[in-house]
Amino acid sequence: MVEATPRPLDLPPKIGRHVVLGYLATGGMAEIFLGKEPSGRPVVIKRILPHLARQGNFVSMFIDEARIGSLVHHRNVVEVYELGQVGTDLFMVMEYLAGENTSGLMRRLVSRGERLPLALAAHIVAEACAGLQAAHELHDDSGKPLDLVHRDISPQNIFITYAGEVKVLDFGIATAAHRLTRTATGQVKGKFSYMSPEQCRGEMLDLRSDIFSLGVVLYELTTQRRLFKRPNELMVLKAVTEDVIPRPRREVRDYPPALEAICMKALSRDKSSRQASALELRTDLLAVIAQLDAADLSRSLAIGMESLFTERIVEKRKLMNSVRMGTDLGLVPPAEVDESVEVPQVDEHSASAASQLSAMASPPIEQRRLRWPYILAPLVLVGAGIAVWWFALRDEPAPPAPIVIVSSPAIDAQVATVTPDAASGIALRIDSIPSGATLVVDGETKGPTPHVLRLASKHQLRLTLELAGYAPVTQELAVDHDQDLLIPLVAAPEPPKPPDKPPVKRGAKDPKPPVKDPFKRYD
Repeated sequence: MVEATPRPLDLPPKIGRHVVLGYLATGGMAEIFLGKEPSGRPVVIKRILPHLARQGNFVSMFIDEARIGSLVHHRNVVEVYELGQVGTDLFMVMEYLAGENTSGLMRRLVSRGERLPLALAAHIVAEACAGLQAAHELHDDSGKPLDLVHRDISPQNIFITYAGEVKVLDFGIATAAHRLTRTATGQVKGKFSYMSPEQCRGEMLDLRSDIFSLGVVLYELTTQRRLFKRPNELMVLKAVTEDVIPRPRREVRDYPPALEAICMKALSRDKSSRQASALELRTDLLAVIAQLDAADLSRSLAIGMESLFTERIVEKRKLMNSVRMGTDLGLVPPAEVDESVEVPQVDEHSASAASQLSAMASPPIEQRRLRWPYILAPLVLVGAGIAVWWFALRDEPAPPAPIVIVSSPAIDAQVATVTPDAASGIALRIDSIPSGATLVVDGETKGPTPHVLRLASKHQLRLTLELAGYAPVTQELAVDHDQDLLIPLVAAPEPPKPPDKPPVKRGAKDPKPPVKDPFKRYD
C-alpha cells in the first residue's frame, strides 16, 4: 500500500476562488496543494510561503515563474492557468497531472531489476525536447526573443503521465529577458548533477546549457546509471567540469552507435560542439527511433506506466472520483515513490579521469530482461545532505565568482597530502576549477591547488588564487570549522587591441586640433 501524505491541520479551506482539497508538498519558497475550480476541474495550487510573501525578491521570483510558465503553451509543457493574489496569498494555478516524474520512475524500475527499452528512453527525451524548444522560441509582445534558458532540466522536472504524455515542469529558475529578478551571488540555481559545465563555472548561459542537461538525462535513462553522482556536491561540480565521461556502451553492451553519438554530442563540454537547439536534438533522436523500428511509443509508455504503478493509478483514480463527487479525500498519495531506492552510478573505473588511467575495466552489471515489452523510467538525484552555497549563474558579465564553501566532516586524503604533525585543528581543503592555481594565504605562497591548510584555531584568512590566463581571485574568509573550498576561475579578458594609427606622410605637419564651438553642446 502506498503511504499517503498526512492532511495538515491548518489546511486553508480556499485559496482565491479555488477550494483546497489536500496538501501535496512544500518546496524552497512555496507550498503545493490539490485544489478544485468552481467548475469542478482539479488543479494544482502553488502558494508562496507566508513568511516570504512580504519579501520583495521572493515575490518577484514567484511572479517570474508564473509569468514565464503562462507564456508557454505546448502539449509537452505543464499548463499554468492563473496567477492571483488575495490578501497576502500570492499563488499560481496549474493543470493537475496524474503520473510520475522520471526520477521516481527510474527508482521503481531499478527496484524491480528491469531495463528501459532504448527506443522508449529516446522517445521520452525527444518529447521533452519538443516542449523545451517551444520555451526557447518564446518572444515578447514586440516580437523580441526572450532568450529563455530553463536551467533546471532534470529527471524531477520531466513528468510522465499515466496516459503516456511527457511534460516539462518548473520554470522557477529559468532565465529570460525582462525578468523582474536577477540571480544573486551565493544562490543555488539548478541541480548540480544536471548542470552544464558553463553553468557550474558561472558563465553566461544560452539554450545550449539545457542541451547538456538533456544529454545527462538521456545518458541516465538509457544506461540506468547516474552519470555525475558523487559523495558530495564539490565532487559533483568537479565531475561535471573535468572528469572523463564514459561512453554509454561501457554500461550497456548493445548500445546503438548512432544513439551513443547523439548522447556524447549533447554532453560536449564545448557548447559549440553540441546540438544547436532542442529541435536538432529531437530530430536526431527521432531518426534513431526509426532505425530501432519502434512504433506507437506513447501507447507503449502508457502500458509500461500501468504495469509499474498499478497501485498508484488506482489510488489517484479514487482521489479524482472523490474530487468530482465532493466527498472526503482521506489521505493524499505522496508526490514521490521509492525514495529509499538508489540508482547506481557509472562503474567506478569510469567515474573519473584518474581512475580511467589506473583502474582495470570490469564488465557492466547485467540486469534482468524486462517483464513486459514497453516500460519507461527515470532517475533520482540523491542529496548529499550537506549545506552548499554555490556561486550564482550570472545574467550579466561579472567579476570572478566567489569561493564556494562546502561544510565537510573529512578531507579527501587522495587529493592532498597532510603531514602527520598537522593532524589536529581545523582542516581547510582548497581547490579550484581548473586545478593547478597558485594559492597565496595572507601573503605567503602555499603552492598549487588542491591544497590542505591546517589551522590551530579560528582564523581570518585572505586567500588569493592566480593562474595564467585567468583573472586572479581574492577573498577574505573567517574559518572556524572544517571546510572544503571550491574556487571557480574565470578566463581573463583579452586586452583590447590599440587602434591602427594612420600613416604620417613625410614632411607633413601635425594637423592642428579643431577649435570647439563654445556654444555647441558636447556629450
